[in-house]
Amino acid sequence: MDIRETITMRHKVEGCSIRFLAREHRMSRKTIRKILAEGGVVPAYTRKKERPSPVTGPYLKIIETWLQGDLDAPPKQRHTAKRIYQRLLDEYGFKGAESTIRKVVARFRRKIGPAPKSYVPLSASWGEQAQVDWGQAVVRMKGEEKTVHLFCMRLRASGVCFVRAYDGEKLEEFLDGHRMAFEYFGGIPGECWYDNLKTAVTKILAGPRRIEHEQFSALKTHYLFYAHFCGAGKGNEKGSVENLVGYVRRNALVPVEEYGDLETLNNHLVCWCDGERERKAEKWEKERAELRLLPEIPFDCSRATVAKVDSKNLVRYDSNAYSVPDGHRGAIVVICATWDRIRISQDGSLLAEHIRSREKGRTVMNILHYVPMFTHKSRAVRNATVVRELGGPWEEARLLLDERPEGYRELAAIILLLKEHPLDEVALALQEALRLRSPEASTVRQILLNRKGRQIPCVTEPPEILREYRISVPELGIYDRLGMYS
Repeated sequence: MDIRETITMRHKVEGCSIRFLAREHRMSRKTIRKILAEGGVVPAYTRKKERPSPVTGPYLKIIETWLQGDLDAPPKQRHTAKRIYQRLLDEYGFKGAESTIRKVVARFRRKIGPAPKSYVPLSASWGEQAQVDWGQAVVRMKGEEKTVHLFCMRLRASGVCFVRAYDGEKLEEFLDGHRMAFEYFGGIPGECWYDNLKTAVTKILAGPRRIEHEQFSALKTHYLFYAHFCGAGKGNEKGSVENLVGYVRRNALVPVEEYGDLETLNNHLVCWCDGERERKAEKWEKERAELRLLPEIPFDCSRATVAKVDSKNLVRYDSNAYSVPDGHRGAIVVICATWDRIRISQDGSLLAEHIRSREKGRTVMNILHYVPMFTHKSRAVRNATVVRELGGPWEEARLLLDERPEGYRELAAIILLLKEHPLDEVALALQEALRLRSPEASTVRQILLNRKGRQIPCVTEPPEILREYRISVPELGIYDRLGMYS
């Protein structure tokens, strides 16, 4: 039995006095009283004065001053332990180790930093709430690293999630992410929680009030859910989805693998979400039963604007230009942009559709929109951007024909075949003509007809315009007179 326990027991159980216990154990009465006051617990050792720090001692006041000054600096421009160590090396010739400075900095931050915050646990009923956020991840596409943007939605009660990758975080992607998430869940939660995203909020007012983007408001009205926004810097109010972003990066996208395109990546993410949902099957069944039904018609996630067709058959949208068919110069058209497509129409009729360019300053053209112009502007094919962008056999034929004085006429004639035949078929026929070393329009046309089981018909009768033409019979006697001069 420990001596402290013995003293406590003899005093409180057997009634021994403090004087008697002091004599019995040869201790002072002050020590006996201290043991009794502590209730027999072994007192923790406390250092009465700081251990000397010969290496860091001269620099402690400097480090503390720097850290105190950081309290007024922007959060992302404050000293790190590594930066403090580097400054001590450069400015004061510090001779110690970086690990020593890291320990000193950690001790000072506990001393002068704000007290750790505590949070109230949050929960939601089945089908009541979803949380939405954006995140980023790095994947490999076409042999290069690419940063994709992840739209993440998680149902709060069951934890079932939906993740979809996009090229950016524009309004079109934001709207499409909601539509795809609701269709994946097969229903709609009662409310969604967000940060103060610019795609959803145009202005933050006092308290919880927000001025929302009109198309986001239309989305809410279509799917009948309420939107709530976290306070500024209060991402913890939707911590469930905040954790989801990191969870997806660590579990669905590790290791960093190669994906052919966004569609392949999104198929992978859907399969991953399916697996996560199966692990929560019991909770999911309860949540799914409480979700509201989807409307019969999905929400139109496009963004519409008007534009004027310029002299080059182009309209501009989001810092890029897109072509329309010839004959619409000066027309006012409607551009409907989704996250991946650009549709251009006039008076309700679709004029053109393009894959949306994610780069800036690009011109996206369709060769078919310019084919009629080469009927009377054949020389333009030599330098036409839309022809040069075709590449492959088209570029090879252009370079070969460019060596001929009027080779541009032959190239224009080949392009005019697109009036009658699809682009891919003409390209294959041109490739075959190049193999035969005959990059002429007649060769390409014959190859196209042969592949369709047709031939160029033989002309057995002269054209009507030539039927009346008569050639005079020459007088052969003139050749006899040539001998007179020999």
